[in-house]
Formats: sequence, C-alpha cells, structure tokens
Amino acid sequence: MIDLNERISELYEQFKDFPTKNKIVRINQKDDAFELVVFEILFQNLHGIKKLNFNEEAHREIVLKSIVPAPDDSVDIFFEEEDLDDRKYHIVQVKNSDLDPQKIEDLFILMENSIKKFLRKPRDTEKNLKDIINETDFSKQYINDCIYYVVHRGRTNYIKGQKSNQKVITGNELEILEKGTEQMSVPREFFEIDTKNNFIVNNFIDTVTAKVNTNIPQSLLCNFSGYDLAKLNNKYSNTLLGRNILYGQNLRESLSKNSKTYESMFETINKEPELFLFYNNGITIIASSTNAIEKDTEKEMIQIENFSIINGAQTTSTLGAYLKDAEINNELEKIENLKKVFVLTKIYEINQDLKNHKAISENIKIYNNTQTPLSSRDMVSIRKEQIDLKNRLLMGESPNIFVFIKKGEGVPSYPKSLPYQRVSNETLAQLAFCAFYFEPFTAKDKKTSLFDNDGKEDVILNYDYNRLFNPNNGILFVKSKKEIDELLFIYLLHQDSKKRQKSFIKEELNVLNQRHLNNPEQEKRKEEQIDAKKRSLEISNVCLFYNITCYYIIKSNYDYLIENVETSSFSVRRYFDSSDSYKQEIIRAFIKLFYTKTIDIIRKNTGVENITNWIRAEKNQKTFIDSLNDILNTDGFNLSQDYIDFVKKFRS
Repeated sequence: MIDLNERISELYEQFKDFPTKNKIVRINQKDDAFELVVFEILFQNLHGIKKLNFNEEAHREIVLKSIVPAPDDSVDIFFEEEDLDDRKYHIVQVKNSDLDPQKIEDLFILMENSIKKFLRKPRDTEKNLKDIINETDFSKQYINDCIYYVVHRGRTNYIKGQKSNQKVITGNELEILEKGTEQMSVPREFFEIDTKNNFIVNNFIDTVTAKVNTNIPQSLLCNFSGYDLAKLNNKYSNTLLGRNILYGQNLRESLSKNSKTYESMFETINKEPELFLFYNNGITIIASSTNAIEKDTEKEMIQIENFSIINGAQTTSTLGAYLKDAEINNELEKIENLKKVFVLTKIYEINQDLKNHKAISENIKIYNNTQTPLSSRDMVSIRKEQIDLKNRLLMGESPNIFVFIKKGEGVPSYPKSLPYQRVSNETLAQLAFCAFYFEPFTAKDKKTSLFDNDGKEDVILNYDYNRLFNPNNGILFVKSKKEIDELLFIYLLHQDSKKRQKSFIKEELNVLNQRHLNNPEQEKRKEEQIDAKKRSLEISNVCLFYNITCYYIIKSNYDYLIENVETSSFSVRRYFDSSDSYKQEIIRAFIKLFYTKTIDIIRKNTGVENITNWIRAEKNQKTFIDSLNDILNTDGFNLSQDYIDFVKKFRS
C-alpha cells in the first residue's frame, strides 16, 4: 500500500517550481504536492494515469488543466469527466492536515460559492480558477452535475447534513484507493467475540471432511456485533466513491434510505435491538484467510484477511447509516442500542489452496444473491449472450472489436484491436439504439435500467435488453462485425469533430468578446451573436446520440444510390496516419454534412428551452426525426449528392 508522505515527497521533487508562471508546486511548499497525490489517486480511473511523471508531457498537460494554482478561490482541483454526452465536474479542496467536521462543512460552502460566483459573475472569480474552468465545457446547465470533495488526513469521513454530491475522503481511504480496481476487498480486520453473548462454530461443515476434501472451504459461523459492522462500513464508505470495498465482491448494491426494509431495520434497532438477530437473515463473508484466536476465557479474536461481504450489504450499510446519524446527533442511547445488536455471520475461507477456488467463489456470490431478480451489469456479465457477443466480435476475421462486459477487464494482446474498437457493452448498447433503431432518447434514457430484470417470460431480462442482446434476433447479433465497426468509427468521428467544432466556436467567441463597439445597435447585435454561439456550443456538447441518428437516417435513405456500398468501408489506416490529410478532410466533411445539421435542427426546435432538458424529453426524439425528414423531403436532391460525394471520397 502506498505511503502518502513518501509520494508527496516524490512528486514535490519532480514538480517543484512548476510551471514557470502561476506555480502549482511552490518552492518550500511541500503540501502543494499533496494536491498532485490526491489528483493522481482520486481520479486514476478517469484520467488513466497510475503514477504522475513529470517527464511525460501528457502528465504535465493534465496537471496544468486540472490543478488550480494559488490564489485558487477555495478550489484546488477542477476536473471534467466526459462520459459519452454526459459531463460531471469534480471540484476538490485538499488539506494535508486533520480537519474537524465544522471545518469540512466550511470548505464545502466555500467551494460551492466559488462555482456559483463563476456562473453568476465570472469577472469576480480568481483568474487561475477562471482560466481552468474556461478550458472545459462547464456552464450553468451542469450546475447539478458537480461533485464536491474535501480531502484531509484525519479520520472524519462524514458530516451532519452532508449532501449526496459531497464526499469526504481521508488519508486512509486514499491509500486504499491507490490500488484502484485491484482493491476489491478489505485487507485485514480483527473482530472481538464476546462468548457470553455470542457463539462461534469453527468449520461448521465437518472439520475432518473439509480437510480431506479440498473442494470444501474452511468456514466459521458466529455472531458479529452490529456496532462493529457499522464502524467497519463507515470506515470504508468512500473508498470507491460510492462503492464500498467492504462490498467489493458483492454483486448487489446496498439499499437506499428510501427503502422500507431500511426503515424497518432502524425501527428494530430503536425498539428491540436484542431481537435484530432473529429478524435478519445475516451476512456472508468470503476471505482468503480466517484465524480465531483465543484472547481469554470470555473472549476470542477473529482475524480476517482480504475479505468482502458478498451477501448482507443492505444490512451492514443500514447499520453504518444508523451509527452515522447517532454520532452526528450525539444520540448516545442509540449508540448503546446498536451495541446490543448481533448479526448472524457466515465466513468462507476461499484461497488458492482450494481446488476450483474461482468457480466456488463465483457460485457462492451468485447463489447468495438470488433472492430478488438480478439487475446489475456485473451480474449480466456472466450471462451466455454477453459472453457469446464478446467472442463473436473479437474472434475470427477482422475487424476485431473488444467489448468490456464487466469492470476491471484488461484488453487482450491478441487479437489486436485499435482503441476505438474497445467499448463497454453499455456504451455499445447506447450507440446501437440511435444508429440501428433511430432512438436517441432511448439511448440516453435506458442507460440506468438496461440490465434490469423485469421478470417477463417472453424476453431476456427486459424489452430493450432483448432488442439488443437476444442471440436469435437482437440487433447486435444481427449486424455484422463490419457494421458494428463502422458504428464505432462514426462515434470516434463525432468525438474528433466535436473537438474541432468546439475549438472553432470558442475562437469565434474570443473574437466577438474582444470587439468594442460604440453603436448600441451593433453592440446588441454582437451580444445576440455571442448568445447564438454559446447556444451552438451547448448543443454540440450534448448532441452525440442525435448526431449519430442523423448520420444513420441519411445513410439509410441514400446508400442504395451508391454502387458496391456494402463492400466499402472507411479508411481507418489513413485516419490514423499523421502524414495523410484524410483525417482533417473527413472531419470537415462530417461537420458540414451531419454535425451542423444536427445542431441546427436542435437549435430551431428548442427556442430558449434548456438544452439538457430538451434532450431528455422523449417527445423530442420524434420532433428531431420529423425535422430531419422534412429536410430530406425538401432538399433531398442536393443532400443525396452531398452524401454520395462523402461516401465516394472517404469510403473505399
């Protein structure tokens, strides 16, 4: 596990006195380097850098784009996360010291006020923060997509009245986070067993049988204190920023506070804590090692290593929430109630000494999580159709497309695939909706529910999942590898076109903002132009699904006019050849023929309505397609010629 102080020293030596102006790491200010450590660890899954290295130009660039030099207006890190058409903004205050709850609350208020000030009156924002924000797509439409973090070296990781978009990260959690997706279990903890109020059975499956038959895991059956479990939950509650590593190998998420089960558990703890054991089904833990140590005649100590609760996340997280509320409100009676709670606990020791340990571990996880319909993407990853799709798209003749069907998968070295050909099943599903079904709204709306099990017998999981992943007639099985590869290339083309389009619009805005006009009419016209450019910029940021729909509707109308179009394909080799002008030419043509048309249609149909709200309204899917069809009907000849020229020039 990383030593934070050592890493701070390493990065200080690398980055001290950097950059030449507005220094991020100042001489003799070693605490400045803690911001780099936090950025490196906290967002490693987003920026893709495991270890910052000053000698890498790309590393220096991302530091300059994300770390705010002093004076920073109470924001140390401002990081933009892009996920298809969605944006999230991570806003961080870093303190290399132990903060009390009141100070943490004050820092959240300061950060939120700085962001509101930027949106309301950017001129009053400190220049260093303003410059970094201006290099992103941040605007008032994303005010609800901000996540605020306070990072410090103490133990407090929650405060009273904490909002859902506020995260408190401790040094201990940073050390665990540093291991990234490799850290899917708690390294080691000790549990004290009070034998007066408890019991422990060592190897409740016959000990002799277990030792002779190496297919049977060693096991423990005992009661754990509800208070100990609550403390454990809260200790690791932020370690994966929403995914507690205590449940790292659990296939199910914990309950929300709105759950009736959640409320009933609270009521039991309040009114009859001694009966919690009898009302609750208990929890199941898998670990690499367990060791029961006799402490004295009345107590034993259990040491568990590399463990995860694989059934009982709902119970344990509820206990943690109860303890949080009691501590925040200083309700000592409730804390004493929690100490009277016991939870039946099964512990299975699964390690490499056990034959077929991987299969046994996976089966335990699955069979312990089948009380309700399976719904998570991780659960779906073991389904046959997902594995078949993955193999179909990767193996055989090129193109070779690698589909990530679960988190943490590594890209195989063979067969070779290009970066644009590597895609999650979730993203591929969204792209397929707008390309093959002309449903941009569905692409955005069904993301969170795509892998839910509706329990209907006539479809696999649910209607939308069935349309995509049914091996018999799902569109991802009907379409050829070549057609899916084209879809992924169009997605890449949209991304690169968006960068060019945004850069061009921002240049135009800079020119307009620098113009000083004395004539009121001209000044008014300038402000109208600025508003129009900003509107186009907002639309270009969120129109991915509509732009892909635009491409495929035009393609479906005019492909029949092109000879041998079925055998033609875009020249990927030329696109990635820096000495060839192909990439810049196709981007310009794509913007002119598709991107600009998409933006124009959305702008004409939104008026002054919030762009994000318009995109998220189902009725506007039809509005967009109807508007595009009107263009095809009124200007079909010219559009067909433009499309034919586009295909002939860029597809071979």
